[in-house]
Amino acid sequence: MKRRIFDLDSRGYFTRGGQRILPVGVNYWPASCGVQMWRAWPEEEIRRDLDLVSQLGFNCVRFFLLWQDFEPKAGRYNGAAFRRLAQFLGWCRERKLLAQPSLMVGWMSGGIFWPEWKGDKNLFTDPGLGRRAAVFAAKAARVCAAYCDTVLAIDQGNEICCLPDCLSAPPAAVERWCGALSAAIRKGFPTALVISGNEQNQIVSDTGWRFGAQPGCDLYSMHAYPNSAWHSLQFDGMTDPLAQSLLPLYVKCARAFGPVMVQEFGTIFTIGSCCDDYLRAILPACWEAGANGFLWWSLRDFAANGHPYNKNAFEGPLGLAGADDRVKAVLRFFAEFAASLPSRPVPVTDQGEVALYWPRHYYLRDDPLNPGNDPRALSRRLAIAHFTLTELGHRVGIVRGDQPLENLSARTIVVAGAALTAEEVTALTVWVKTGGRLVWHGIDVTTWGDAATELVGAAPADLRAPRAEGVNAFGTLWNFREFPRHVFLEVVPSGAHVDAADHAGHPILLHHRLGCGAVAACLAQVDDTFAAESDDRAVRGRWNRWYEGMLALAGHTAAKDTSSSLTAPAKKFRIA
Repeated sequence: MKRRIFDLDSRGYFTRGGQRILPVGVNYWPASCGVQMWRAWPEEEIRRDLDLVSQLGFNCVRFFLLWQDFEPKAGRYNGAAFRRLAQFLGWCRERKLLAQPSLMVGWMSGGIFWPEWKGDKNLFTDPGLGRRAAVFAAKAARVCAAYCDTVLAIDQGNEICCLPDCLSAPPAAVERWCGALSAAIRKGFPTALVISGNEQNQIVSDTGWRFGAQPGCDLYSMHAYPNSAWHSLQFDGMTDPLAQSLLPLYVKCARAFGPVMVQEFGTIFTIGSCCDDYLRAILPACWEAGANGFLWWSLRDFAANGHPYNKNAFEGPLGLAGADDRVKAVLRFFAEFAASLPSRPVPVTDQGEVALYWPRHYYLRDDPLNPGNDPRALSRRLAIAHFTLTELGHRVGIVRGDQPLENLSARTIVVAGAALTAEEVTALTVWVKTGGRLVWHGIDVTTWGDAATELVGAAPADLRAPRAEGVNAFGTLWNFREFPRHVFLEVVPSGAHVDAADHAGHPILLHHRLGCGAVAACLAQVDDTFAAESDDRAVRGRWNRWYEGMLALAGHTAAKDTSSSLTAPAKKFRIA
């Protein structure tokens, strides 16, 4: 096998000929025709746009193939479209631009695009359709292979996790399809890096596109925008620090499983100082979280009509560059940030000082071993915990429950309402005994076996109504109505100290010294209580007070922040 021109180093960053490179640029359709590019083929406009990408100081272009334009009838291909693909790649080569073609573009700008001959067959479960997809992918990859010095990576498709086909297919079928498409791409282009262009639904829902289960892919992608309707909790606009914390959190989650590229991002609107505020917050934070590239959506405002722009008109004015061929004033920080990347220290991408716990069984569908975790609820709790801990000045990372807990950088783990298996509780018990600090919210009654009794220092006694009112903790009165399984678990301490109880005297908050470490446990789903008011900035001081108190109960003390050093050990990633 030939040696790759483009690869990923041991820290998960792109290399060319062994030298690190940082892809920064745009997602691209021509403004005049948008998704009709391959049919309209405005050559002069495309060449001018690629010139502009280079002139603006960027080095990468992600672009999209529509399957129906390349294979209008099953098994019959449009030779002109493939010649145009080669032409586009040649223009990128001439300008020394990195190209990232996206192949299976069924989802684009809120619309669905498939060949008519697909019919109502499911992309992931229909064997014949799967074979057709693989043949198309291999054929497109062969064209790309002739430009192996230009093609940074081949993208399986755009936001495939948004397709209805995902939710109507078993997750195992999605995983098999991913592996088959990766193999087909490498059949046509053996040295290609492969990525699947998915977004925050890899975290906030269970579409079948799961971390650790994207076979054949070399890295993950992350897309996200500041629209709270697309996330699992509400926030208050682009200037809201909670909104600004989400994409960096998603990058950290993906980075716990492998390299990750911020392959698509934007500001929804491109006027107002709120855009500048948002970019100044998220871009450095995503870099510190370990992102290895950044691509804006999109190069220019769209003037195209028709599907999907008629029904999603907001997609039109999202361009980076204005009519004067300059980056729009409120978006200039992206260009400044891109120019600064070569001089920025490579960040540490370990588990942080305080680590949020990603349970062994995060995804729910077709997993009989999942003790009750649902991605939408759990991602909401992770977002609350991550935001609050970051606001308190902690360097926050992710620790995976399916990996050993030895030699973590984190001295404190926060379980933000996850349901854990007995093995996970046992592993956490061993870790705490050796000196670890644990904060655990919302302990599920199904989790509470002998290991939990030892860890928490209390035993379950009864199941009560899901309310705990009149709880005095950390100088504040709390009324909790959110509990796992909608029951308030009454416990009897057996070594733990009760720090707060409800008005009837039932323990709600405990801490327990165990071996060389300590546990601070709250029986309520505290982060759900906070999430119910997540768009109210005025109440967040209470969140800080709570987390400060819980960390203190667990014996956590701040450590020196080394987030910009190069001292983290290198590791070779395997993402699936």
